[in-house]
Amino acid sequence: MPQEQQLVSGAAGRVTLDGYSWRQAAHWVHGAGLYVATHGPRFGETTLRLVEVLAELTPCRPTIAYLMRRLGCSRRTVQYHLGILRSTGLLAWRSIGTRLPMTEGQKRVESLASEYERLIPVSYDQALGIRTAGEGLERRMVGISEEGRTIIAELGKKAATKPRRVCRTVRHKSIGRPVKNPRCTPMVGGTTHYLSSPSVGDQKTTGGARVEKSATRKKRPARPTGERRRTVLGQVVTAAMMAAGDRMAQVAYRRVPWVRRASHDQLRWVLNDIADRGWGPERAVAWLAEIAGQYGAGALWRPERPHALIAHALRQETEQDAYDQQLRQDVAARVEPMDNAAMRELAGLAGLFALMDTPGPNPESGPAEETLAQAHWAPRTVVAAIDDDVDAAIDRYGIDLVARYAGLAANPNVQIGVR
Repeated sequence: MPQEQQLVSGAAGRVTLDGYSWRQAAHWVHGAGLYVATHGPRFGETTLRLVEVLAELTPCRPTIAYLMRRLGCSRRTVQYHLGILRSTGLLAWRSIGTRLPMTEGQKRVESLASEYERLIPVSYDQALGIRTAGEGLERRMVGISEEGRTIIAELGKKAATKPRRVCRTVRHKSIGRPVKNPRCTPMVGGTTHYLSSPSVGDQKTTGGARVEKSATRKKRPARPTGERRRTVLGQVVTAAMMAAGDRMAQVAYRRVPWVRRASHDQLRWVLNDIADRGWGPERAVAWLAEIAGQYGAGALWRPERPHALIAHALRQETEQDAYDQQLRQDVAARVEPMDNAAMRELAGLAGLFALMDTPGPNPESGPAEETLAQAHWAPRTVVAAIDDDVDAAIDRYGIDLVARYAGLAANPNVQIGVR
């Protein structure tokens, strides 16, 4: 395949953020025999192990040294199998790694690793009868043929099973020499257990020595029957919510760089509450930009667990909204109605002393536009007025504006100043 088609700009496949679906496509390419090696290694178990490693990375930006350590292979072998994945359309370069000088005059160089995009080849969609919607790399699966359902179920079983590591060691047969001391047990695999028959059902045999299963592995507690999954804020998860969260996660992964250390499933899960509000992807991206500005994410630091930061921001926003609502109710309770006995007595005294020409307070009228503009450009004056006299501040700026700035002043993450 030409190098132009191995770049994202020239690729014909569709981008997938789900590592499980990508592993299914890789097993199909392996079984279909689409790659014919002219030289070097073939598409085999080592390639599938490389697929397993790359499916875990978000973003997919591994170094060659990291892949060598994970696979236990040489540099040349790793490069060969990366080339196999690019040639079959399963992988494409988003940016090609380089080695550049850090500054002028320095001999040290900085290695910039290549960043890849995981792709589903067009031949895979055609063979399984997968219907897609959209255009270009952003196509998404919307249906599949009946024949394809059977094939994809088999591919799912293969994708769920980790490929075995290819053993390159040479085994020599025993020549059957007699043992001088019958009390000694052969050392096999670093253990001194006695020899056993391989017919034992609950034990594994390795080289004739019995190795018992570990009894220290703890099982994850199962979810109680009938309990439905819930979001970060405790909302019941629905299919429509998951679909909207999936679209938001795809858009956020492409347009918000600091969230790319989270997996697609983690990002979709924390965005389900945003989808439940009826927001679109554009508004979700704008909200993530507000989080970045509030916490300095992406500029001052890059979160290791972006989904945890988003979940924290969701909870903080919910708590702040509840606090603002309670504050608004408390402030409203402190404002006495204008038709009480005191106001009627005041009106009677005004009539007695002929003060009716002076217009009384009108509770229905809001603050003047000039006052609102002044509060908008100098919010610290509103906070100072609230600290001096809440009732006077309500009369001047209105209850909604007072409740808003009182809530902002109580938030330790917000600093109110003069523009």
